Amino acid sequence: MGAFTGEDRILILVIAALTAGVFVLDVLTPSGISIWALYVLPLGLARWILFRQFTWVVAGTCTALIILGYFHSPPGASFDVAVINRSLGVLMVWIAAFFLQSGRA
Repeated sequence: MGAFTGEDRILILVIAALTAGVFVLDVLTPSGISIWALYVLPLGLARWILFRQFTWVVAGTCTALIILGYFHSPPGASFDVAVINRSLGVLMVWIAAFFLQSGRA
């Protein structure tokens, strides 16, 4: 793996900003609202980074933030609904990461 290009660095900053923005929105909204679904935006952008494993790094980061968001979001949905909702979110992130990664040359 070589050094990141200038375009990669800019894209990584955009991905980090989007990921942080989604996390802030997730923490500010009640637990029943699926703001975490917006994590597919930075995940989709990660596909364009030349470092092939970066998609997995972003998927792992999004997974951690979905879980962390559960503990810091204001209450809104029941425990069962919130856990199932976020579990499906984690599953969605990893399925999207798999398809994004399998499409790489």
